[in-house]
Amino acid sequence: MAWSKSISLDVANKIFSAISVTFEAGGEEGGYLARHQTKCLRRPTLTACCSAVLTEWVQVKEKI
Repeated sequence: MAWSKSISLDVANKIFSAISVTFEAGGEEGGYLARHQTKCLRRPTLTACCSAVLTEWVQVKEKI
């Protein structure tokens, strides 16, 4: 069995729905878009787009 480092659009939308982020294919311009309220992120692959959302938009809170 081979594993890949990719994610489907449907799965990405289900995972990130908890934080109200949606993903869509970039249309004619290519790549993928992530949207949250007025923010928009574009990356060449869906995996890169998901990673960018996690590093640029999500803050992990530590318990003290």
